Amino acid sequence: MHKTYELACALPAQEASERIESLLSKEGVKYRAADLSIASTRTPIVVLSLQPKLYTHSNWVGINPFAYISGVDVRFQPDDGAGTKVTVRVNRLRAFLFAAPGIIIGFLAARAMPEPAGVLFFLVFAAATWFGIVSFLGGYLVKKEISDCLKEQS
Repeated sequence: MHKTYELACALPAQEASERIESLLSKEGVKYRAADLSIASTRTPIVVLSLQPKLYTHSNWVGINPFAYISGVDVRFQPDDGAGTKVTVRVNRLRAFLFAAPGIIIGFLAARAMPEPAGVLFFLVFAAATWFGIVSFLGGYLVKKEISDCLKEQS
C-alpha cells in the first residue's frame, strides 16, 4: 500500500523543502511542515470529473496525481556535499480503492463472455486498471512531479 522513493537533488534541504511545499499547495494538498519533513494532512478528493482539482499543468498527462493518493510524506536529509537526499513515501490506499470497482466491473463483463476469451479479457483489463491507477497515477506521476519540482531552475 505504501511506496517509498529515494531522490537526490542538488538543492540545499531548506530550498528543496520550500519547493515541495509550493508544489503541494499548488496541487491542493494540505500539509504540515516541520524541520526537514513534510506530511500531508489532506489530499484533494474528487467526486466528479468536472472538478478543477483533478487537473493540473504540472505533468504531461494533465491529471493531478495527488487526487489518487491518500497521503504523502517527504523527508529531507542533507548530503555530505551541497545536495539533499529526499525520501518520498506515498500512501496509495485511495488508488487501490479507485482500482477496485474497475476490476470488479471487468470481472462482471468477463463472466458474460465465453470461457477462454473472458479469462483473457479479465486478466488484461485488471492488469491495465491496476497499472494505470495504482502504479502510474498513484506512484510514478507523484514521484515525477516531485522530482521535476526539485530539478527546476530558479
